[in-house]
Amino acid sequence: MSRVSLGSAGVLATAVTCAAPLVVFASVTSLVPARTGGFGEMTCHQCHSNNPLNDLAGRLALTGVPDSYTPGQRYLITVVVARPQLVRAGFQLSARFESGDNAGTFHPSDDRVEAVPDDAGRITYAQHSPTGADAAAPGEGTWTLEWTAPPATLQVVFHLAANAANGDGLSRGDFIYTATAASRPAAAPR
Repeated sequence: MSRVSLGSAGVLATAVTCAAPLVVFASVTSLVPARTGGFGEMTCHQCHSNNPLNDLAGRLALTGVPDSYTPGQRYLITVVVARPQLVRAGFQLSARFESGDNAGTFHPSDDRVEAVPDDAGRITYAQHSPTGADAAAPGEGTWTLEWTAPPATLQVVFHLAANAANGDGLSRGDFIYTATAASRPAAAPR
């Protein structure tokens, strides 16, 4: 029986080679929940960090969030991230009360969006699906979903993070954008 001895340099090279794919490949198919930047969460910028957050050459828009909501009403929400050279894109969105609790429910409108709970099952996030990471148009990622307003009559805060990715499958060279919005309950009729 022969035995191979790697020595310390060989062990280090093997460890780096095996660990590198875990560190540098973007998580298009296995997005981690709780990366919106709200309520003390990290953002996608934790891994895609070699470019400035909210770089001025791109933009992130969150439309459809009502200034005031009616409990139980459904609202169509659109997320758009745009940047020259964007090839792939992703997003993660949460809707919470100021206490940090889930506020309302997300409903994907197509297979480009999915609703995913955090590890504790307490907060549900709307995010791009693996199919939804493909750019909708050159330089632009777009997603549409429905949000059903909660029965409670408290202010809701939306936190959003999005990735304008260059499509190389690595975390470097991507640009991360963040946005927030708020919706207050509609005034009760008198």
